[in-house]
Amino acid sequence: MNKKRTALVLIISIAIMSQLPALSRGDVNPMDRWAMFPYSVPLSVTSDATQYLSFFSPALFTIAAPSSDWLHIGLLYGASVALSYGSRVLLKHAIDRVRPYEYFPSAPDYPPALEDSNQSFPSGHSIMAFTGAGFTQMLFTLRYPTSPYRLPVTITAWTLAASTAVLRVASGNHFISDVLAGATIGSLFGMVVPFLAWKYLPTWQQENMQVIMGPSMMAIYITL
Repeated sequence: MNKKRTALVLIISIAIMSQLPALSRGDVNPMDRWAMFPYSVPLSVTSDATQYLSFFSPALFTIAAPSSDWLHIGLLYGASVALSYGSRVLLKHAIDRVRPYEYFPSAPDYPPALEDSNQSFPSGHSIMAFTGAGFTQMLFTLRYPTSPYRLPVTITAWTLAASTAVLRVASGNHFISDVLAGATIGSLFGMVVPFLAWKYLPTWQQENMQVIMGPSMMAIYITL
């Protein structure tokens, strides 16, 4: 009986899928249409690597900033990441957009997991990569403008973030508008948090912040 039910469900699923309209590149807006590619495993994996490298670029403040600033930097970056990731989750669930690789069903390197195949907008990789780059740029500019690490680190972070965006398009995971939106969101939250800290906590004195930790809680008190 169970085998019959399974077969019936499979037949129904195939019948429903056969009724779905085929995706047409002609339905894609002109800006995105010219840069659509089938799925590529090597490029997709490489975009994962560049995303993580850019995302963790603020970790280099452990050598560019005094240890007394590490807690502040960590908390600020945590706030930027929370805002970026929250926006990523909300927008992907609110906006239904099929990924470019869905327009190439016969591609040889088709992705095995399709759970998020309709969550193309915005590019989550671009959001997180540009969050790291924007945060690094803004913090160096406002807090450590004379640091010898400023130029090499910020240039590297932005290069990795831009490479992530390009690779997400070239790998067939995203449209150009997806990565542009992701880059804007990530840069915004990456920059605005350290800017507000610089504006309202200009001295960054350690005594302005107290951290109280317990077995099941952590409280942070900030005196403005």
